[in-house]
Amino acid sequence: MKGRERAVDVLVKLLAGEKITTDTNGKETYQVSERSLERDTKLIRETLADNDSAYQLQQKGKTYWLAKEGALSAEEILALLKIVIGTRSLTREELLRVKDSLLDLVADDERGSIQKLISNSLIHYTPLFSNGDKEILPWLKDFANWVSHKTPIKFHYRSSVPDAQGRALSKPGAGVPLSIYFADFYFYVVMYIPEINKSLVYRLDRFQDARATRAVVKVPGDKKIDEGALRNKTYLLSGGTDIPYEFRYWGYPQTALDKLPNSRITEWNREDGSVTIKGDHLASQGALLWVLSQGAQIQVVAPQSLVDSVKRELTKTMSYYD
Repeated sequence: MKGRERAVDVLVKLLAGEKITTDTNGKETYQVSERSLERDTKLIRETLADNDSAYQLQQKGKTYWLAKEGALSAEEILALLKIVIGTRSLTREELLRVKDSLLDLVADDERGSIQKLISNSLIHYTPLFSNGDKEILPWLKDFANWVSHKTPIKFHYRSSVPDAQGRALSKPGAGVPLSIYFADFYFYVVMYIPEINKSLVYRLDRFQDARATRAVVKVPGDKKIDEGALRNKTYLLSGGTDIPYEFRYWGYPQTALDKLPNSRITEWNREDGSVTIKGDHLASQGALLWVLSQGAQIQVVAPQSLVDSVKRELTKTMSYYD
């Protein structure tokens, strides 16, 4: 085996994760002197450096191996993994694949410490009950492709309201996916529905099936979604009709501001310790449940429709305790 051929063979083995030695074992494998093998390792080191490779040739005594420089820092990988684990939006199998892919981006000598820091979280990881064993990433891939190409689709979508027998109903539909965002544990798809000339929000995990069609659908300009606005969407800010709102809040103000992007404190009521929070885009879907979850820490001032809904729900709740 000639010098350059031997160097290529050594590099291939190093890339496969093997370690190469220039001692007796290495000399016997390649039937050359230790000096020849050292020239090979020098050539490999110089070639990697000249080509700005993500790999570096490491050496300890007469043993050589490749270490990969991290495409992302250890703290960035750790943050991403903790976020993904915390959302509980992926199945366990999907999470493990994502974990392995992210760890491949970090430097070899930092991978073990990250593994230890997430090991307990992985042991106790529990995916969302609504997802079950249904993988989300294939759906995410399909819808991302349809959004990119403005592809009309037909689908069946599982309603959140069961029938009298407790069964989840699946309804057919057709539309053009416009965008995808993530909020409060779930991925959402914004879709233009030509039948009603509106853009509606759908939860990704509730699609029973979906397929591209050859229909030609022109989405009106006023039905397209501003990507900047989507980044601030939550389940409180999607679905239904957007309306201005006003709350008095006695809890920690940042709790409400974090849940209601683009809201603002307009008044500090020092007598009772409350703050007045206002915003312009609150939808009925989800808002009632969030207000009720805050108990006596919140008072809805406007809209009146939400005030009435809270009163009805509290009256109904009190009837359970008569």
